[in-house]
Amino acid sequence: MAETKLKESIGEEEEKKEAEDQSFEELGVDARLLRALHKKGIAKPTPIQGVAIPLILEGKDVVARAKTGSGKTLAYLLPLLQKLFTVRADRKKLAPNAFVLVPTRELSQQVYAEVLSLVELCRVKLKVVQLNSNMLANDLRAALAGPPDILISTPTCVAKCLSGGILKAESISESLETLVLDEADLLLSYGYEKDIKAFTPHVPRSCQCLLMSATSSFTHFHTINSFT
Repeated sequence: MAETKLKESIGEEEEKKEAEDQSFEELGVDARLLRALHKKGIAKPTPIQGVAIPLILEGKDVVARAKTGSGKTLAYLLPLLQKLFTVRADRKKLAPNAFVLVPTRELSQQVYAEVLSLVELCRVKLKVVQLNSNMLANDLRAALAGPPDILISTPTCVAKCLSGGILKAESISESLETLVLDEADLLLSYGYEKDIKAFTPHVPRSCQCLLMSATSSFTHFHTINSFT
């Protein structure tokens, strides 16, 4: 994301200003996702969801900082899926429409499971893949065949796919619509800076970028912004 459209920074103070009685429907969430949330027993949005979801649905780039357990994952997954629901089926796709980059394999598995649950409950056809750096090249190629709608991975695995020609830089530039850096502060502190910098030059200017963080400091905020 060499140039952004509109960027919003969300912190705990902004969350506190939001009304506690708002509903997912009032936030503009798709009816299929509303039914999925009902089946999962999720009745009301958390404060971070109440602030982030409308901004993401508007197409804005968002930097959101909230404590662990505050609902950041659904805050970006719901509008991300809603966006994919409206993608034309006949549109040519050379690479995943959405990348979700996470710092650990455990978090990757959690996000993957949440996405699959929502997709299944919504009864929509979306291909979601989870990659890890221990996968063989043939397995990576098989997973990316299609290609998938959503790719969930650590930055190291994406960098491996790029350097090995499994992911084509030009295909990413043509197809990528949403980039999520989940736990962005940990992505930096865990040493992924080089891998992220190898990837971000291929992110198109039109791509919506979402940075989710628990404890992003002012210094980290500016470092992250240098990637996007």
